[in-house]
Amino acid sequence: MPDLPFDLATVDWVTVAIYSGIAFLSAIIGNAIALGNRFAGAVLTALFFAIFYVLWVYWLAALVFPPAATPPV
Repeated sequence: MPDLPFDLATVDWVTVAIYSGIAFLSAIIGNAIALGNRFAGAVLTALFFAIFYVLWVYWLAALVFPPAATPPV
């Protein structure tokens, strides 16, 4: 594969795996709630992905990395 416009070694595979897991979990939940309605399942999957993404990137990151204290004056 020497003709790729990017180097696969530069891909952050952990992030790819996390986002793929979030998408998979969202699809499972969205389709389970939709009970066979494909459109509703797709809409719920997108909604759950957005919720899980925001929770993972913003809320969980704020818990793990609290804001730095301001320097003393």
